[in-house]
Amino acid sequence: MSKFEKMTAEATGLDASVNAVLQALREPETSGLNPAQFQAVFAEVVTAFAKYRESDKEFPAFPDNNNVSATDVAVAATGILDAADVAVFELGMWQTLKQ
Repeated sequence: MSKFEKMTAEATGLDASVNAVLQALREPETSGLNPAQFQAVFAEVVTAFAKYRESDKEFPAFPDNNNVSATDVAVAATGILDAADVAVFELGMWQTLKQ
């Protein structure tokens, strides 16, 4: 197996894994995804997103033509801030310092 074939096989496996996780997230009641697994995936996604944003300030959180609502963002952001023990005021101050 050539290096290219190996990379393609690994990418195919990764694509399948990502697709399986996405499907499980879309149907949590029937997928068998438990809350601890969801939290682990979410923590990794948040950490990876922060790394992307640090290296590319223009990296968008969502792909074009997504169906994420403002309510979804507000609920998720509130949960993230609560989990990190960060007040909205503190977030506002941090954003002012980062500009």
